[in-house]
Amino acid sequence: MKALVMTLGISLSLLIGGCAVSPQSVVVNPQASVSGPAYGQGRALAIEVEDRRASSVLGTRGGVYESSSVITIANSIDDALLLATSKAALQLGFDGTSSATPATMTVMLDELNYDTKTQGIVNNISIDAKITIIVRVGGSSHTGHYQTQRSHKLTKFPNAQENQAFVNEVLSTSLERGFSDLSLANFLAQN
Repeated sequence: MKALVMTLGISLSLLIGGCAVSPQSVVVNPQASVSGPAYGQGRALAIEVEDRRASSVLGTRGGVYESSSVITIANSIDDALLLATSKAALQLGFDGTSSATPATMTVMLDELNYDTKTQGIVNNISIDAKITIIVRVGGSSHTGHYQTQRSHKLTKFPNAQENQAFVNEVLSTSLERGFSDLSLANFLAQN
């Protein structure tokens, strides 16, 4: 009987320990792959980035100690978004070679959230990114809001590389949606 109690105690400890999830830090490196007409047409473009999130914590990974299993960003999200935006702008022809009135683009990261809900043995991971892009030319401006949400169902908690890929996917897709916005292209063509 003593051996049975000991075995159950060890099994319970392993089960609870297996449900504990460590904090993670992910590197943000979005890649906005854009195609279509190069509507920048040589215009000079100054880019600014603002992180408007209320917290630097993306969310929690779940598990028994959910409040301590947070996901944070390891690098400067402002620098990562500025690099991705600059590369996309070059792909679209914003290179400063024309005499068109220069434009200013402000990319605001409004939301970047990570949520885990566990149902039985399935972990439902939900990642959401919302970006606002404001482009100004002279006294005119164009504002667009671009949001991406992805869900993943997994039987284990994702490792840091998987979470990094999930986060970068929603950021990249939101940026791509912004640069593919026809109303933005039309605004620049008219100003």
